[in-house]
Amino acid sequence: MPMVAIQATTAALLFFNGTIRTNTRSLDAVVAPALCFDSVVRATGSLEAVAAACPGARRVDLGGATAVPGLTDSHAHIMLEAARRRKADLSSCEDATACASVLAKWGAAHPLQNWVQGFGFDQTSWAGGKWPTRHDLDVIRRPARADHISGHAVWVNSAALRAANVTRATKSPPGGTIVRDALGRPTGILTDDAMDLIDAVVPPPRASAVDASFQAVLEACAAAGLTGVHDLAALPGDIDYYSSRADQLTLRLNVYRDAASHDQIPPVASGESRLVRVRGAKFFCDGAMGSWTAAMLAPYSDRPSTKGTLIYNASELLAGVKKWNNAGYQVSAHAIGDAANRQVLDVYEQAGVAPSDRFRVEHVQILSEQDLPRFARLGVIPSMQTTHCASDLGYADARLGARANLSYAWRALKDSGVAVLPLGSDFPTGGTIPPLLGLHAGITRERPDGTPSGGWHPEERLTPLETLRGYTADAAFAGFSENELGALEPGYKADITVLAADPVTCDPARLPGLAVLGTVVGGDVVYAAPRGPLAGLARPKRAFAGPRLSERALSAAAAWERRLVDDTAEDRAWARPWEEAM
Repeated sequence: MPMVAIQATTAALLFFNGTIRTNTRSLDAVVAPALCFDSVVRATGSLEAVAAACPGARRVDLGGATAVPGLTDSHAHIMLEAARRRKADLSSCEDATACASVLAKWGAAHPLQNWVQGFGFDQTSWAGGKWPTRHDLDVIRRPARADHISGHAVWVNSAALRAANVTRATKSPPGGTIVRDALGRPTGILTDDAMDLIDAVVPPPRASAVDASFQAVLEACAAAGLTGVHDLAALPGDIDYYSSRADQLTLRLNVYRDAASHDQIPPVASGESRLVRVRGAKFFCDGAMGSWTAAMLAPYSDRPSTKGTLIYNASELLAGVKKWNNAGYQVSAHAIGDAANRQVLDVYEQAGVAPSDRFRVEHVQILSEQDLPRFARLGVIPSMQTTHCASDLGYADARLGARANLSYAWRALKDSGVAVLPLGSDFPTGGTIPPLLGLHAGITRERPDGTPSGGWHPEERLTPLETLRGYTADAAFAGFSENELGALEPGYKADITVLAADPVTCDPARLPGLAVLGTVVGGDVVYAAPRGPLAGLARPKRAFAGPRLSERALSAAAAWERRLVDDTAEDRAWARPWEEAM
């Protein structure tokens, strides 16, 4: 086998006795038996040739394991995941009563928290699939808030509505909805921009709580095999936070600013460090299918009264896209419904998008036949989350009807000429951290338990290599990093994921439970399975403490955490009949 190399350093590691997938761009010459690296890949090829190129390198016997280019999640929310870990987990609740019970127990365990908070309820998995109401949470005396799994709706009790002064007279803001009953009273569900009415009463969380939850996210990502994340919709304080904790990072972050959260556009690349890149901006253009807020061309099949919500009108979106693009940022837009996808593609075309701009559309869940070929024609990158299909397939047919045939249309987009399809999870709002679940969903279009057998609309499945490429080479291209990330070739940064089996050739049913044996970021072993081949090589854990959080960083954390100020006597008067104020 031919060998290529560049000069190695004395701190290099040499992997052998395994499968090394050096790249995922081609079906040819992608496997090598040995790999040497320090901060970058130094050599690949036969063991003899690589050893000669890397004298003194420490040898690591993979024992038949597989090393692939570091897995990158192309769409996730790091600080929201940290905030989720500071709240009650509602993802397994089967109805509103169960949610209320979990929240009440959480409140009892956190008596000093003024708000009782949870994350992850999903009414689409409940019998009937209807929204809960404030009354379901009024058994909790403190203000209580539960975030929808999609991140596009919130469910609160009467005390929380009173704390935010949301009454019958409060108007729904543009881009959001205060859901109301037949008498016009708020039911306790607020969607999209209406959630800001609750957010507005949130003060900063404790800095120590932010640090602890953020460190837990980093450790979970490393243990899952993630070497990088595209962090979509970062608030200004999030980037301040990443900069202040740069020495503790164990994950490469490609950050996209939340366009709506910046009054002034910061200089491109400001806030960057060794593992943090900040050169993108994201627009939210509609809601989510689970909350009936994704913008559709025709009404929902199971709710004919609505077509969802467009956050911007076309002229507003066009002005914003041009402004950020002219400032040097890569533009990305959240679009789930077919109407939102059409609006974004129309705006991109009007803005004169070129393939070299690498404009992105996030999610691309529902498309019309008319718009599907426009991605390839315009050179727009569809950034998609395979786990959305696995989580949504239980209700997508009822919600979309015949439109389900062009939902999560990975194969149709590929066949239309789309060359780059970055994949991710949208954790925590649409999935969970482990990328192997995304690989499984992309290959099978099944849930992790193998249902439905054969996959939901299996004609849209990806091949194993295409799916792995979505987490490696395509993710790198979508972040303008294809010449340094997404491959294990000499000169590329040494971001490596070591797995117990080859994800391209193993039975896809193994992927959800496949062991991650090691994770390497920039040559640092940031995770090593206790009895795996990299055991003992992980760098010592650095004390996770940084400078005192700035006011802006704390405000950003508060926007995710959604806390309220200290209790007042009026707040504690929870028993006052809420209907009087309505």
